[in-house]
Amino acid sequence: MPFDAAQIFQKVRPKIKRFGVQKEFVHLGRELGPQNPDWIIGNTVYEIYVRAFSTEGTFNAVTRALINLKKFGIDVIWLMPIFPIGQMERKGSLGSPYSIKDYFTVNPEYGNEEDFKTLVQTAHQLDMKIFIDMVPNHVAHDYNYFKIMPDLVRFDAQGNPLRKVAAWTDVVDLDYSKKITRQHMAKIMKFWIQQFDVDGYRCDVAGLVPLDFWEWIAPQLRALKPDFFLLAEWESPKLHQQVFNSTYDWSTLDLFNLVIKQKEPLQVLAEWVLAKKAFYPQQALPLRFLENHDLPRATNQFSEEQVLAGLLFIFSLHGIPLLYNGQEIGAQKRPSLFEKEAINWQNKNQRIYDFLFKLIQMRKMEKNLSTADY
Repeated sequence: MPFDAAQIFQKVRPKIKRFGVQKEFVHLGRELGPQNPDWIIGNTVYEIYVRAFSTEGTFNAVTRALINLKKFGIDVIWLMPIFPIGQMERKGSLGSPYSIKDYFTVNPEYGNEEDFKTLVQTAHQLDMKIFIDMVPNHVAHDYNYFKIMPDLVRFDAQGNPLRKVAAWTDVVDLDYSKKITRQHMAKIMKFWIQQFDVDGYRCDVAGLVPLDFWEWIAPQLRALKPDFFLLAEWESPKLHQQVFNSTYDWSTLDLFNLVIKQKEPLQVLAEWVLAKKAFYPQQALPLRFLENHDLPRATNQFSEEQVLAGLLFIFSLHGIPLLYNGQEIGAQKRPSLFEKEAINWQNKNQRIYDFLFKLIQMRKMEKNLSTADY
């Protein structure tokens, strides 16, 4: 019986709880998609939350850690948002890094602009890449540029600012129906390439921003830096047509959870990986993960054996494996987005650490693990 990707998709679709963008799944397997930078292939992305990464919680602490990360096999780092955080409607005592007050400077909690520049330069000297979180859908209530550009935000009929996600009470949505918003965000995105030489963006809730904005801005960013990397926090083949190198793979994680709980046979996981590949442009790089800053720690979700099995699984698929800082030591506590909770690096699961080290090295050496041919 021939493999039918569409049939598999229809069978698997109802099983995926988080798959809210199913209508965006279209068959794009004959398209290529954007050219990927050579530096991402075969590498693992390591996500750093600067506030939680050390007791110091600064750029300088991250800079000092780069050499050890390099020895572990990490060549690509994603920094969660590094910008000043809004005061109005702030959650917790320190606020969420995704509630941004100013896009043209750094959070003083982390250091200053020279500290950040040193971090990027040091990474580049070690032949490492740095990309940062870009949050184009929303900003803090007291975003600095509202004073001179009040039309950036969406309002209801009563003049109250709007947001698509009601629970995100510390932010308001930007209005992409306005030319001024698009120009403002374009200026921001170019700024961090021109001034700090960052290597890419992880674009927060990218599917809530109009696709035509992404199609307009992506060529401008790659004109500044041809190997610029774009990762979307969203799951949709459409985003890969002209813009994004990588998108989130929530659906495979959901299926992995069902298989681990023995609610689905292992075969459905293999079928889904192949079916999803058939729907996506050929150069698309799904971001594979067991945890990130929005999820519980893997060690709190699975047994140690299941964690090892899950890591082996995501490291043996094409796309990009993701590790969230602390995952390599089997950390069990997920740091708060709103308070200071540093990772306890002394409490180390040596078995997980050693296994991950081998997987990272194996993926670098065995190039076939990074291809989409199974």
